[in-house]
Amino acid sequence: MKLKALSYYRGDKNTKFGDCILIYNMTSLIVYDCGHEKHKDEIKTFLQDKPLISVIHIVVSHDHLDHTSGICDLLDWLSEQGNYTVRVYSHQYLKHVDVILDKIDDGRRTRESLKKALLGEFDNIKNIIETAQAHNFSTTEALKGTSVGSCTIVGPTVDEFIDVAAQAVDNRASDTIGEGLEEESVMNAASVQLKCTLDNAETIILTGDATPAYLHNLDAYNIIQFPHHGQLDDGKAILNDMKEPDYKTFFISDNTGSAAKSGGSDDLVKYMVEKKYAPALNTKNGVIMIPIAGAGSVSPNKSQGVKLGGMDN
Repeated sequence: MKLKALSYYRGDKNTKFGDCILIYNMTSLIVYDCGHEKHKDEIKTFLQDKPLISVIHIVVSHDHLDHTSGICDLLDWLSEQGNYTVRVYSHQYLKHVDVILDKIDDGRRTRESLKKALLGEFDNIKNIIETAQAHNFSTTEALKGTSVGSCTIVGPTVDEFIDVAAQAVDNRASDTIGEGLEEESVMNAASVQLKCTLDNAETIILTGDATPAYLHNLDAYNIIQFPHHGQLDDGKAILNDMKEPDYKTFFISDNTGSAAKSGGSDDLVKYMVEKKYAPALNTKNGVIMIPIAGAGSVSPNKSQGVKLGGMDN
């Protein structure tokens, strides 16, 4: 498998294009999020250039628009082509409505009112599932252990995403999960995490906007996506909690635009320089391709055994 993480278009760093990461081989494509119509157009061109691909897996990490805005249009286009087998993977909260109802336990909600609240809270996922079903595409619940082609969903656990759903619809509860550096909004926290093995035999984990508290066993991966577009607190929590972050490759999907509330990776990039970590691959600098053409491995510093910047030049 190869990875292609999409970037900005025509140098436009004002528009919030959101995430879109492609994992592919000769015959299949995994689309991990599609946050903008421009990404959908790029996927169309990508598929037209690779006529042997016939199977499309679409993984929806979570409900936010910067991860979902291009997906329904992409499904429409794939249906029009008539020659793709398509499966969509997402959280399906209604399957757990009774457990969520017990967890909230406020004495006010009925089963039907909770279902309505869940559909309203996670409306983008609802629209994606309905669009997929209207085109007779398969929809699969994104449970830990589920295969997505040759990749595997590794998180969150059922308990973790049920906690997120309960907090999202319970107006008595906090709208964040985790503490300190690991604090994240409930909508982001339980993003679907995907593990893939690339052509160079290295393993990568895609994390969406997940809270670091829900990212488990990160030391087992060669390449790690910093969650939430490389926000500083999330990145620091991951680097501080890992045993040997110096020997890992990190990458950031930062297509957040220039707005004040867009997030972005500049502070994390600065922090990694100060601490002499190898710089993360970053879509802010252009499209990311892994493995890098002509390279056996993208992981830095394996031969030297030291941090980049820690060597004498």
